[in-house]
Amino acid sequence: MARNEQQPRTLIISPPESFVEADDRSNQSDFPSELDSASITASVLDYEFENGRRYHAYKAGSYPLPNDEAELERIDLKHHVAILLAGGHLHISPLNDPRRILDVGTGTGIWAIEMAEQYPNAQIIGTDLSPVQPTWVPDNVHFEIDDCESRYWSWPEDHFDFIHSRFMIASIGNWQALVRKAYKHCKPGGYFELQELDCRFKSDDATLSSDSNLSYWSEVITEAAANYNRPIPRYTEYYGWFEKAGFVDIQQYIFKSPTNPWPKLRSLKEAGQFQLTAHIQGLEGISLGLLTRGLGWKAEEVSVLMAKMRPEVFVVGRKPEPPSSVTSRHSSTAPPTPRSFSSSVIDSPPDHGQVLEELNSFTPTVGMKRETLVEAQRQTTDPTNVPPGNGDSR
Repeated sequence: MARNEQQPRTLIISPPESFVEADDRSNQSDFPSELDSASITASVLDYEFENGRRYHAYKAGSYPLPNDEAELERIDLKHHVAILLAGGHLHISPLNDPRRILDVGTGTGIWAIEMAEQYPNAQIIGTDLSPVQPTWVPDNVHFEIDDCESRYWSWPEDHFDFIHSRFMIASIGNWQALVRKAYKHCKPGGYFELQELDCRFKSDDATLSSDSNLSYWSEVITEAAANYNRPIPRYTEYYGWFEKAGFVDIQQYIFKSPTNPWPKLRSLKEAGQFQLTAHIQGLEGISLGLLTRGLGWKAEEVSVLMAKMRPEVFVVGRKPEPPSSVTSRHSSTAPPTPRSFSSSVIDSPPDHGQVLEELNSFTPTVGMKRETLVEAQRQTTDPTNVPPGNGDSR
């Protein structure tokens, strides 16, 4: 599929330009090798331990977050947050009966397993540095120990109908190389979807001050990641990387992700509850490896910062009602309708209240690999090229 002219860059935001409406009834009860693939060997399972947390053994040190049970629980919680923010969908890409799917950085494997159930005709591969995935899985999914930053991937070019990667911040040294590899191994007409969460805390009403502990954490964690050669991108960077790699029909969605259950909209409140639990269980794990390795902090210094941050995560209050309010609801059977927005909606919102309502931005970016002329003609002239009926566009 070719583009005859340059399309204007469009970013999508959900909820739309109006502010997320706060629930003024919120209370404390709401807060609850070159071809680098390895088999499961003793050395891969010989985990490393540091400051009381467990870390991967294969390519030890390349990923600064732990892989112990507490971290795996946080990963599954973040999966639920992503599904809620995306209107109940496992992906945004308009898939039609995909047969080969790759999940880069699969973590616990929860996304790959659910995709295998949704697309039983597909063969799904999940890759990760840690062999922490379950063994009882659908027949059409399997997991491999693999480093996505290896020079070469072990699959042919033009191989996958869909490549997916999510929550890889602090694990990638060269993001543009990752996007280029995804393009290389996507089939013509196939999709790459990168879903990332910007860990920099913001507030929808500008009440999160620059001298808060949450703001300080955002600064030091991004500095530590950069020092560790694992830079944390801003959501504005992904679109350009997709363009440079050669993807077409690029769509970038910006979802506001509340970090506690202050929103009034039910789906966002639920997402905030999961986020809060994930932060309570996981902020220390995220911070320990990065701050001690990237900035040379002592573990005790990290613990002190965690203690200072905790009250700010739990702030509850009533937001004054604005003159008018607009909220959006998303169907559970179709992706959310795109809404354009200015980046100032997140970066520099006007003051509409005095409640500390923290947000992260969750950013799925989708691109399609351009089809060759021969491939496009084959699809339009071959009468046998009809999907067998499992084309769930979710």
